[in-house]
Amino acid sequence: MTAFRKHLEFLHRTDDCRTLSRPADCSPQVVAAEALRAGGHAIEIEPETGREGAPTVPTTPTVTLASGVYGGIDQSRGQHTTDSRHRQRYPWTRLGIGLGIDQDPAYTDVLESLLALGERRDERDVTYVERAADATAQDLRELGLPTPPDEAWPRFTLGLLSIGTDRGTYWAPIHGTVLDGNTIRARVPAAVAERDLLETGTAVTIALGVPPEALAATHLLAITDRLETPIEDRGVGATVPVIPTAGGVVPSSAEVVVETTVADRQPATQSEKREFWERLGGGTTLTLESTSIFAREEPVVPFTPLGVPLSDDLQLAALSLSATLFDRVNSYWGVAPVDWLLLPAEGRLGLCIVASEILYAGFEWQLANLLFSLSDCFDKVLVVDTEISPRNLGRALGDSWVKAHPSRDWLVSEPDAPSARMPTYGRGGGGGESSREDGGETGARLYVDATWDPRWTDEYIAPRVSFDESYPPELREAVRDSWTEFGFEPESMANVGDESESLE
Repeated sequence: MTAFRKHLEFLHRTDDCRTLSRPADCSPQVVAAEALRAGGHAIEIEPETGREGAPTVPTTPTVTLASGVYGGIDQSRGQHTTDSRHRQRYPWTRLGIGLGIDQDPAYTDVLESLLALGERRDERDVTYVERAADATAQDLRELGLPTPPDEAWPRFTLGLLSIGTDRGTYWAPIHGTVLDGNTIRARVPAAVAERDLLETGTAVTIALGVPPEALAATHLLAITDRLETPIEDRGVGATVPVIPTAGGVVPSSAEVVVETTVADRQPATQSEKREFWERLGGGTTLTLESTSIFAREEPVVPFTPLGVPLSDDLQLAALSLSATLFDRVNSYWGVAPVDWLLLPAEGRLGLCIVASEILYAGFEWQLANLLFSLSDCFDKVLVVDTEISPRNLGRALGDSWVKAHPSRDWLVSEPDAPSARMPTYGRGGGGGESSREDGGETGARLYVDATWDPRWTDEYIAPRVSFDESYPPELREAVRDSWTEFGFEPESMANVGDESESLE
């Protein structure tokens, strides 16, 4: 288990996080959105105690904010270092590091780690330890949460909601606004309300700055089983040490813990921005009244500007859905033909890319239709060969033209399918979500078979051309002689080619 502040410290040590002072003239949400848009580092925003309106009482637990610690980084960018092989960054890299996989985690390892957090356990193996957050705050406003531009109240995101029951504790994602010193208007999964877990007067707990395993598990479980099973019976229950609270158990290393009671269910409220998990499972609004607030010394909590490309909540939702679909399709045929499955979250173009063996003629058609039946978050499926790497989306998209004929391998359905949830586009100027809510718009679905036909023999498939084999032997030998004269090793050319292969 990796505590959130340990995860942040590791990003600093690997030069993947920058520290800023809290700006006096704009919201931290604006700074975070710009950093994500530029594909830059994760950022840590420290409170500025010397400016007007900043906290002056030393014991006030005003939080340090962190953005981009699970998201950011598009596929075309790597950090500029002398050894780029160890500094490549992809949309899943920061979450994979937080899950303790590796400094350069493989994509499928991230998916499998997410699935392990959500898997059912026959026996409970829960560890209880001492609370990390022990300083008491009297007022929610003392936390110093960021207020988005053009809004009146501070907002928290990337939170964990804990609900204690006789069966165990249920965890779910939560975000909301602080209306006053004790009142929170929050958004929680609709499945929680449907199970009657949040009656008026029920004690629930909000935890901020939780371990990456706990935050990722809340998104995965909200998408997969709609909170059917307590976390004590899931893999995350044996992974993350916990402490008991009035609203069930929460991660012991949480930076901020707010114990609350439900004051109102589905209060009248204006439209608000949503976290992306709500596009997958729906949400409902609650009014909560805080009873106790605990914070670590100099607490640090993650936040994300909602609705921004490359945001943490978008990456968590896309990776959770990818892991779920990856598991479902590999369990369908009794074999595991799919090497990887990816929803490129940074584009939000409604695209699902799947690298799979083609078990028989027509298999790609069945695979695409199975994916459409499992999720309505995308309206395009691109099937590629297993030799393609998830780190090389350019190659995957290129194969849609090289290996797929538009008149034969691009198949479009009738325009009677529900609009996909994730894309930003939609008919009538609305987005994917607004189209479904406002008019129930429909559209066509497309799948592209960008794989070599399994009936082809090897001699009909173009060989892959390597760097070394692109030039005649005489020219390669002359170049090696020239390199030797300049003092370089003759093998240097081959090493360059090997490195490019490893980066794919």
